Amino acid sequence: MSSLVQRLLTAAALIPVVVWFVMFSNDTAFTFILSVIVFIAASEWAGLSKLDSKANSYFYAFFVLAISFAMNTLSAPVLYMLMMASLFFWLLITALIISKPKCLLELSASRPIMMVLGAMVIGLTFVSLCQVRLEFEQGPDLLMYLLLLIWTADSGAYFAGRAFGQHKLSPVISPGKSLEGVAGGLLACFVLAFFGAQYFSVGSSVLFIGMSIFIALISVYGDLFESLMKRRADVKDSGAILPGHGGILDRIDSLIAAGPVFLACILITEIFT
Repeated sequence: MSSLVQRLLTAAALIPVVVWFVMFSNDTAFTFILSVIVFIAASEWAGLSKLDSKANSYFYAFFVLAISFAMNTLSAPVLYMLMMASLFFWLLITALIISKPKCLLELSASRPIMMVLGAMVIGLTFVSLCQVRLEFEQGPDLLMYLLLLIWTADSGAYFAGRAFGQHKLSPVISPGKSLEGVAGGLLACFVLAFFGAQYFSVGSSVLFIGMSIFIALISVYGDLFESLMKRRADVKDSGAILPGHGGILDRIDSLIAAGPVFLACILITEIFT
């Protein structure tokens, strides 16, 4: 069976599960399933950090999960500051991937630094998704919109890139992505955001659409960040749990950036409060 067929079959099986998980699961089921996703993603990050045994990888994954739950119980002002720090981090990563990709590939980082980085990146993803889904009146709809935004950016970039792609976005990190593809993905997200503004009845459609396009762009660099980590570890995929797709990190690579930035933008703009 070809890789493409495997990808399509896996996606077809996962989409109904994801829609149920986001839109219809109760709070306990949502938190439990998200915890499993975070645990697997953290164990895969342990592999990228070159931990020397499965036991150590699982111990690290439990540690990341514990950190995630601890951060999610912090007070609202502290969570606000964490999301602002995450927004700054992803803006910095985006700027460095654009301007210094080779330096990022060659930069020496010890195993403890990699482990701390993974704990914060994955932990803040858990926090942001929990906060969006559980703490806002339209939480399930907002989280579903975030996922649709990421999927639209990814699909639009794929088709636009195949049709028009000539200029590489980041040839050092991911030679398959093109500037034309990203432009096509953002254009598709503009259309989605236009209708999203009507659905959510936001006060400022312009602000909502601009925020959506910004988050879609950041999601591209979340994808590139994970690709960077895999290149540094000299692996093709973060894992093999999803046939044709690789690991959990390979599937949530855009979300690890888009989730915290989405929540940060909601808190800054107060567009849904």
